[in-house]
Formats: sequence, structure tokens, C-alpha cells
Amino acid sequence: MAANRPKGHTPSAPAWCVVDFPELTAYSMVFSKGPGNTDTLAELQAALTGGENRPDHVERARVVNFTDGGDDADEAQSDVETVFMAYWVDPAVYERWRDGCDVLERDGVYCETAVIPAERWETIAGTKRPLPGVRNLTSVDLTELHDYWGAARDRMAASADDPFEAAPGSPLPANLCLIRSGQKWDECLDDEREMYFTDIEPKLRAGIEFLAANRDSGCISSRFLREQSIHGEDLESTSFVGWFDDLASLEAWSRSHSTHLAIFHSFLSTVHLLGRPPKLRLWHEVSVLPEGGVELVNTELSPLAELIA
Repeated sequence: MAANRPKGHTPSAPAWCVVDFPELTAYSMVFSKGPGNTDTLAELQAALTGGENRPDHVERARVVNFTDGGDDADEAQSDVETVFMAYWVDPAVYERWRDGCDVLERDGVYCETAVIPAERWETIAGTKRPLPGVRNLTSVDLTELHDYWGAARDRMAASADDPFEAAPGSPLPANLCLIRSGQKWDECLDDEREMYFTDIEPKLRAGIEFLAANRDSGCISSRFLREQSIHGEDLESTSFVGWFDDLASLEAWSRSHSTHLAIFHSFLSTVHLLGRPPKLRLWHEVSVLPEGGVELVNTELSPLAELIA
């Protein structure tokens, strides 16, 4: 059911989404903050890439610290917060990994883990080419459910029967919403790169900073990540990771707030000025978590700690 799709709507461009999610996926973000965490990062990397309980897919990034003057090489080597994003198709395997990973007890290490039912998340991308995220666990296919407001909700199967309203829960509220939205410019030619970094990327940063500074937006946590190789080298890719009180809060910011509309219109303007199909690859994955679907390790270090009942 596509409750929000306008009658007769035809997308203006093709898009691809995951169509066959695992029944349950454990998606864990494992954070470690330095300086002095080199050994911890090496052990986390080893734990996430080896052993029988390792995740089915893992990625690495660093959190961009806007208060230190932006994303630069000095920041990359100093007090950086690193995050590993790990995906397990079997939450029981994740639990065995968590229980056997002693490095999670180190100072400065904490985890935010979502156990996501297949019917409670969705993805979208303007390409079927390789991208980060859950799509590495399964296949993607063309979708007609995009290019209109409310399409993300329509792509979640459970939305046909569930409004996903924020609700009390224990230990965390029900229907928290998690988004990871990415930008990958590794294939862009020089003119498109200049357009991206001159017009789109500053507006993207402004939107992420707005959400981080305005709790009344419904955003609990807003992080801007510079994607890295598993060994810690920066890639030509970023992503925004945000926790929201509910899907409606994310939708409201996306649809009507000036900071997101600026991002949206700058991309459309760039496509128009470019005069050819863009090489910039944009994608996102969004999930809505049922009560009990979010677990914190070293709770006090996570911004989600404020919500614990």
C-alpha cells in the first residue's frame, strides 16, 4: 500500500531500494573516542573483522567535529571519535559477539544497536552501483515508490497498519527513528565536485548542525561522518546519522524546514547547471524501532541516555 503516493504519480528518475530485508537485522554503531585509543581501535577492528561471530558487513567512519573548525587533516589525527557500523543478519550472533568482546568495556567505548524487523525499514538510492549500508546484505531493485513526500514511509511495509507514533517504552521509547543518509563523490568530475563542495555540502553541514543544536526539532542526536576504509583512511564519502523521536519528526524536517529545503534545492540546481546526469551518488536507509528494539552498551556515553525510563 502506498498511502502517500499521489494519484498518477510517475517518478522523474529511476531509483533502487532493498526489496528483501533479512527478517531481523542487528545494526550496531560502535564508538570510540581518542586521543590515545589507537590500541582500542585496533582491537575493535580485529573483533569486527575476525572470528565466527563477526558481522556480515562492517564499515568505518570518523565523526566530524564542527566545533573544532570543521573537517580537516589536523582533526583527523587528534581527538577524533571513530565509529564502526556493523550489520548482522542474525541478532543472536550479534549478542554472542557483544558478550565476548572485552574491548567494549574500555573507557570511551560505547554502542548503539538497533534490532530492526524487515517491515520497519527502507532504503533508497539513485543508483544500483555499490554503496554503503544494509544493501550489502541483500539485493536491490527498481522502485516506483519515490520522488514524492511520504515515500519513505510508504516503502516500510509495516506503515500500512502502523502510524509509528512516538510512545512510552522501556528502557527506551517505542518507535524511535534512525536515519543514515550518504553522499559519495568519488566518481564526480572536477566541475561537479566544485559545485558539490561550493553549494550542496555547506548546506548539508548547516542542516546537520541545526538538528544537533535544536532538540525541539525532534532530533535526539545528529552526527556527520566522514566515511573511511576499514583501516582508517578517509574516503570520498560522507553520511549523516540521526536519531529522531519518531518518523514524523524526520519527515517534518525533511519536508518543510528551511535547512533541508536548502539542501534539496541546491541539489536540483546543481543537476540543472551540470547539464548531464550527475555522478554524485546519494542514498539513505531509515528504520523505525519497536519497543525493545534499541540497546545501549555503556549507556551514559550515548545521547540516547536522556530517554531512558
